[in-house]
Amino acid sequence: MRNPVLKTLTIILFISFLFPLGHAQGKELLSGNELVQLMREYEKAERNDKSTDWRKAGEYVGYVTGFYDATWFFYADPDNITAGRIAAVVAAFLKQNPKKWDRPAWDLVMEALQEAFPKAK
Repeated sequence: MRNPVLKTLTIILFISFLFPLGHAQGKELLSGNELVQLMREYEKAERNDKSTDWRKAGEYVGYVTGFYDATWFFYADPDNITAGRIAAVVAAFLKQNPKKWDRPAWDLVMEALQEAFPKAK
């Protein structure tokens, strides 16, 4: 980013995203277990399951893609990144790591994205 104001705003947004008001009280806005429930609805939507809760499926995609958009500078810039790819990457990580579901959702999403799109050092 060449614009210093935009860079500063992005950093402020990122910091506020990591430390929401709920953390002052010792609780996160969305837990890993809650994210898994949303992910399951997303997977049902991907299968065109008629019992899908579309609001929850959309909430999942919105959460993980919003997180990616707010923290993109921590990851390598993959070719052809899409909302579907981000959602699928996080879903695969969640399914492979059930012992981590007790962590905050943001922490799981960040780990999933850093693992899938590691930034060169």
